[in-house]
Amino acid sequence: MYTEKIFIGEVVKKYFYALLCILFLIGLKINGQDLNEPIEVYIIDSYVTTEEPYKFILSFFTNDSCASTAYLDEKYLIAISEELTDFHKIEIELNNYQFDSTYITYYIFTSDRYGQKYQSDKYDVVIPHKIVIDVKASQSFFEVCCFGGTFFGMPSPGVLLYNGDKYFNLSKELPIASIYSSGFNYPAGYFGVGYTYNFNSPIKHILRVGYKHIFQIPVFEYISVGINYFSNFKGINGYSPEFSVGLFKVYGVFTFNIKYRFNHKPFAGNEKFHELLIDLYSNFFSINL
Repeated sequence: MYTEKIFIGEVVKKYFYALLCILFLIGLKINGQDLNEPIEVYIIDSYVTTEEPYKFILSFFTNDSCASTAYLDEKYLIAISEELTDFHKIEIELNNYQFDSTYITYYIFTSDRYGQKYQSDKYDVVIPHKIVIDVKASQSFFEVCCFGGTFFGMPSPGVLLYNGDKYFNLSKELPIASIYSSGFNYPAGYFGVGYTYNFNSPIKHILRVGYKHIFQIPVFEYISVGINYFSNFKGINGYSPEFSVGLFKVYGVFTFNIKYRFNHKPFAGNEKFHELLIDLYSNFFSINL
């Protein structure tokens, strides 16, 4: 009987040791997975307040406790959470920083309890246009006048199609007042005046006033539709709807675009003619509403 108890005790002891080894190996495996598992970021809030002082509100969860830092506009490192936590939140006053675009990107850097560092995907946020305007206004007045005057004063070449003939023309449009929706790279629309000189054409001088509405789209900078009233002050008057596509930016201030304009003279023989032109658009010198 005594021998049987000893035997049973040895068996139980072996099974107990085996169970401990299994639990130890499972623990090692779990710890190994924790060491290799990257920190994932789950954004909750990412927006800029609409009133001054403008603040970037950022909050997010992580799949494990970690410290975190924001890398804003690929220029500014801003600490978010210095202690280990899985919930992170910060309010960043944007007036303390300088940006050259209303569309900025940011990353989130994290560091776990083992010192492993990770980088999140790229995120983006749109900031109020007023902040960018303030940055540009702080540049040298002489530099702005020389640069802006040179490019902004350039007329736009085009072709007038009138009664089956083609005429070369030069046009210049001046945005007078731009209407902004908060936080966009371009205004929602603008009022402008324009002048066109048509070489060797029956209609040489045309003055226009009108409104253009801008839609920002992927791939291109924008598309724009508008309507103008035109006159040569010699009895030729009419309206001219137009359509343009902004292709790319030039020096971050001007946008190269192509434009089509349909002109209709309902009170002078009901004539119609067309225009195709290339243009540099900028609202830099307009009044921003």
